[in-house]
Amino acid sequence: MKIKGKKILVTGGSGFIGENLIKKLKQLNAQTSNYDISNGNSILDYKNLEHTLKKKFDVIYHLASFSGSKQSNENIEHSLKINTLATTKLLELSVKYSPKAKVIFSNSRLEYGVTQYLPVDEKHPTNPISAYGFSKLASTQIALVFHEASKLDVTIFRTSNVYGPHSKSKFLGYNLINHYIDLASKGRELIVYGDGSQERDYIYIDDLLDAFISALESPYSGQIYNLGFGKGIKLVEMAMLIIKFAGKGKLKFTDWPIDYKRVETGSYVSDIRKIKRELNFSPKIDFEEGINKTISKQF
Repeated sequence: MKIKGKKILVTGGSGFIGENLIKKLKQLNAQTSNYDISNGNSILDYKNLEHTLKKKFDVIYHLASFSGSKQSNENIEHSLKINTLATTKLLELSVKYSPKAKVIFSNSRLEYGVTQYLPVDEKHPTNPISAYGFSKLASTQIALVFHEASKLDVTIFRTSNVYGPHSKSKFLGYNLINHYIDLASKGRELIVYGDGSQERDYIYIDDLLDAFISALESPYSGQIYNLGFGKGIKLVEMAMLIIKFAGKGKLKFTDWPIDYKRVETGSYVSDIRKIKRELNFSPKIDFEEGINKTISKQF
């Protein structure tokens, strides 16, 4: 698909990923629309959502969500309303007004729950342990139902931990890198839960956007792709690298808070062989380069 001139809707377009995605799409001369709560467009306002979808789009990136495992467990009904029910309505309206649109989802590694093996491929069992993971898994399954029943062209990314300049620095349970960078820049302590040996797969924002764009050119439909760098980094190693590049800050180890321990799924590394094969996507920015870029651009 040639992107130039295409009408593209981005839900949640004012968030970290959405803002960067819209910027990239505009650079590619697409006609973009941002449907976000920050500009008065709630994903739960179905009347307004339908009014927007009536404009008919070539591509829909669905990023709007209620994020964070701990937060979702504390607001289960709200999590399901936004992540599952509103997604269902979006799919219904897409079939009604833009049946030939390509609909691309930014979903989560947390759909898998506690990891049984590493790296995690798309055939790994799904058994989420948080309301967030469950609501995202439900939205994935519903999207696949629409693909089968209505031939809607859907692509689902199960993303790992995305990071980059200007993400929120306040810790919300899912943006630890930028929170650590903010603390280190102020010479403060970086709190590490447990011994810091748990691994995460971090993907730089520019790489993630390349994957999102590559989906537009793919002949595949109704597919799930694990999206990460494909390499695990221990939490303590991540924190120490930030301290190294920031030139200040220090580590402090502490016990896991019980509410975070309940939703900890263990180490996670993406198996990215499928996305490499089918979308011709390979991440380019390794973790050390990405952290350096993030710190240098943010401060």
